[in-house]
Amino acid sequence: MKTLKVYQFFSYLKFLVLSTNQHGVHSPFVYSLITKGLYQKRNKNHNKSEHVLTTAISYFKYKRIGFVHTDDYIKEKIVALFEDLEFNSLPFDLIYVEKNDKLFNSISPESYHNNTMILLNGMHETKTRTENWERIKKLPEVTVTIDLFYCSLVFFRKEQAKEHFKIRI
Repeated sequence: MKTLKVYQFFSYLKFLVLSTNQHGVHSPFVYSLITKGLYQKRNKNHNKSEHVLTTAISYFKYKRIGFVHTDDYIKEKIVALFEDLEFNSLPFDLIYVEKNDKLFNSISPESYHNNTMILLNGMHETKTRTENWERIKKLPEVTVTIDLFYCSLVFFRKEQAKEHFKIRI
């Protein structure tokens, strides 16, 4: 257990050194998401990952949500906040992946569209998760990734050049 805490601590220090805020972002898409979405006041009942999840659903007006390796707790929280969400309709607008060391090597084209977002929770908690995160960023279908330390975002926007951002929230 102690190694986990040490790994997270050093990962966080590295993240702080390499990350930026909205002023270091030159992508209009990412800048708008950060300033009009992620930097909005956080509900005190939500941790940072839940804040990102609920903000993304509101900001992008997502309706079709997919959950991977997720407890019912987060589903119930989302259902209580949003009406008219669908949970089994492909392609998904948002895919929420709870903390898991066995992540995908590829993403099924039927499960996403150009504006789909994948939220990966806890990517800096273990070395294995961080390595998976680095592998996911290199997938050819992935164009934009945003590392928020507590969670990470993946986008498939064909109209945007491949870019990776590290943003403090």
